[in-house]
Amino acid sequence: MTAEQGTTLSIISLPTRNSAVEIPWDTGIAKSRGIFGFDSMDARSRSFNLIRARLLELQAKKGWRMIGVVSATPNVGKSFISANVAAALSRDPRFQTYLIDLDLRRGSLSNIFGLAPELGVRDYLEGSPGADVPVAYRPEGERLLIMPTAAGRIHSAELIASERAQVLLRSTRVSDEKNLFIFDLPPVFANDDAATAMARLDAYIVVAEEGKTKQREVQDAVNLLGEGRLAGVILNKYRGGMVSEGYGVDDYYAAGYADSATESGS
Repeated sequence: MTAEQGTTLSIISLPTRNSAVEIPWDTGIAKSRGIFGFDSMDARSRSFNLIRARLLELQAKKGWRMIGVVSATPNVGKSFISANVAAALSRDPRFQTYLIDLDLRRGSLSNIFGLAPELGVRDYLEGSPGADVPVAYRPEGERLLIMPTAAGRIHSAELIASERAQVLLRSTRVSDEKNLFIFDLPPVFANDDAATAMARLDAYIVVAEEGKTKQREVQDAVNLLGEGRLAGVILNKYRGGMVSEGYGVDDYYAAGYADSATESGS
C-alpha cells in the first residue's frame, strides 16, 4: 500500500510483525539451516553477538540503521553472515530488525530460511500484479522480518536503479527510527548493483573468506564503496590468530570480525 501516489511512487508502508507471514521455526530448524544468531546460548552465536554490539554502537553514535553486507567476490559466506547478523540483532527488543535480499541474481536468503516467496523483492521491483510492497516473513517465535527475493537471470542493475527500488530504500530511511535494516547485497565486482544500492544506505560490512579472498580484493571494494562508511570486515572460516577466542581483529580496517563457523552461504 502506498502512502503517497502521483506520477511516481514516493513512499510505501513497510511490512510489520502483524502483517508478516509466519513460518514454522524452532531451535532445531534454525541450527539445521546454519542460523545460530537467534540463540545466545549457542557458542557459535558469539561472533555474531560481537558484530551486533559493534553495529548497535555505530547506530548510537552515528545513527546508522541501513547496513549493506557485501563481498568482493561470490561464494564466501555473505548471505550466511547476513542471516546470522540479522538474527542476532533481532534479539534486541529495543529495535525491529529487517533482513532484505537485494542480491537479485543469486539471492539465497530464501533457501537459507526455507522460503518460497510468492511476491518477493524482485516481484515488487518488477511491478508484478499485487506486489505493491514486498512480502515479509517472520520465523515463529522470533522478531526478525525477512524480505526475500527469487533469484534469476534478470537485469538486476536496472531494477536496483529503478524508481521502485528508490521508493523502497526511501521508505526504509523515513521509517521508525527503531527499525534496523540488514541488506544482503551482491558481490561488489559482480555488477554495479552493490554500488548503486549503497548510494542510499548508511554503511556496509565486507565479508571475506580466509584462504580465498585476497587482501587486494577487499581493499578495492573499500576504495569503491568508501572507507568512511565501512562498519567492519568479517573474515569467514577464520582459522588463524586467536582461534581459541573464536574471532580476530584486523587493525588495518575500522573494525574486523571473524566467524569460526564452518558453514557458509553465497
